[in-house]
Amino acid sequence: MQFNGPMMKNFLLFALLVAAFGGSAQRIHGYAKAKIAGQEAFQLNDSTEVFAERTERGFTVRKRVWVANSSLSGGVIMPGSSLFNERGEVIGQTLGADVTLMGAQPATERKLRKYQVGTVEGEVRATALQAGSWPEEALAELLNAKRSRPFWEDAEVFFKDYGFAELEATDLPEALAEGGYKAFILMRRDASNQANPRFRILVVTRGESAVQSIVLEGSALELPKFKVVEKVDFGTIMHAQKPTPAYKEGLEELAYRNIPLE
Repeated sequence: MQFNGPMMKNFLLFALLVAAFGGSAQRIHGYAKAKIAGQEAFQLNDSTEVFAERTERGFTVRKRVWVANSSLSGGVIMPGSSLFNERGEVIGQTLGADVTLMGAQPATERKLRKYQVGTVEGEVRATALQAGSWPEEALAELLNAKRSRPFWEDAEVFFKDYGFAELEATDLPEALAEGGYKAFILMRRDASNQANPRFRILVVTRGESAVQSIVLEGSALELPKFKVVEKVDFGTIMHAQKPTPAYKEGLEELAYRNIPLE
């Protein structure tokens, strides 16, 4: 695939965001042991960020990891092997079950040349994930809270704690940039071995005064003050006020910019 100027710029923006921010948000307890077919499969360090999806019995968790070539056999990670992050730091280990390194490919990092990178997947109970580590729930709590101090004091803490990146004004569509809006993005990491994941949450604020719109990969949040809710092909858009056509078009353009190219 060939990239034109704007496409290449978007690709580079993805790369910078992925390098700088975690973005998975759910954090797993160190005592939790992910299982495969009922057998203990792997364990991650306390507070390691994972991607989690709810199931009938708990959650499926995934984590993008780097594994030494010597620990792999036919795409399966041998029990007792260390799991690393992109900096070469140990973040966990495999246990008794065979763990497939999904989407495995050679690592490109200089210090990890003899490694493969891919994702591991297992099942955990709800208690394995730390309370308060769900960004959607925290965002709803932030916006529904009664305030005795400026909104931005709490908003800045939220964006930092959950790994949101603020987009530069030069990276915003014209309608958003000229309107003085700010945009914050949380990337969807660890769900697959994609180097350029899609967004999970986009938050657009009116400067530092309030949130104007939220774009969600999933369903709408319980936000009584947000009267305009739109279901779109890439997720859900919620507006605190009815948007102008130009603003709406700019917001959708921003969302599409942050969805991986197929």
